Amino acid sequence: MKLVGYIRVSSESQADNTSLSEQCRRITAYCAAFGHELVQIFQEVGSSKNAEHRPQFQAALEMVKTQADGIVALKLDLIARNTRDVLALVEDTLQPHNKALVLLDLQVDTSTPTGRMILTVMAAVATLERDVINERTQGGRKAKAEQGGYAYGAPKLGQRAVAKTLVVDASETAVIALIQKHRRSDKSFSAIAAWLNAQKIPTKRGRAWHHATVKNVLTASG
Repeated sequence: MKLVGYIRVSSESQADNTSLSEQCRRITAYCAAFGHELVQIFQEVGSSKNAEHRPQFQAALEMVKTQADGIVALKLDLIARNTRDVLALVEDTLQPHNKALVLLDLQVDTSTPTGRMILTVMAAVATLERDVINERTQGGRKAKAEQGGYAYGAPKLGQRAVAKTLVVDASETAVIALIQKHRRSDKSFSAIAAWLNAQKIPTKRGRAWHHATVKNVLTASG
C-alpha cells in the first residue's frame, strides 16, 4: 500500500516515546517491514485535539484521497480525541474513498479482515461505554426530576427550557429540517457541516459545525 504518515505532539519540548522523531522512526520502520510505500509524513505541533482544526492533518487526508491508499499514525489519540471520533473518521472520510486507517499501537489496519474486526470491537466498546454513561446520567436526572420541574441539563437542538418546562424552538427545528433534507440527498456529515458553516448557521451553543455535531443532531431527531 501507499501510505501517508501523520505525527503529532502537543509541544516542541515533548521528548518521550511519542516524540516527533520517534513517531517518524516507527512509522518508517513499519512501512519498510511490511513493504508499504511511505509517500509523505505530515507533522503537527501544539495543535487542537479536534481533527477539524488541524491543518496538517486535513492536508494529509487530502493527499490520501488522491495519492495514497491510507493514512498511518502511531496512536489513536494522535488522530482523534477518542474512539468514537476515529470511527466517525473512518466511516465518513476514509471508507467512502476506499482508504485505510493504520494505527500501530492497536495493530489496526482497516484494509485487512483482522483490522476491520478490531475496529468493529472498538465500535462495540465505544457503544457500551456511551450506554453506561447514559444510564448513569439518566439515573441522576430522574432523581432531580422527582423534585419537580425540568432537570435534564441543556435542551437538545429544537427545544429550549422556559420556567423549567421544555418548549419547541421554531428557528432550531428549521435547522434540523435543513440538516435532514441535505442528509436525504446523500450528503456526508462533513459536507452538511461545511454548508451550515458557509451559511453562518451556528450550532446550539453558537459554535461551528463539525461532522460529529451534524451526526448527533440527526441521531437525536430520529
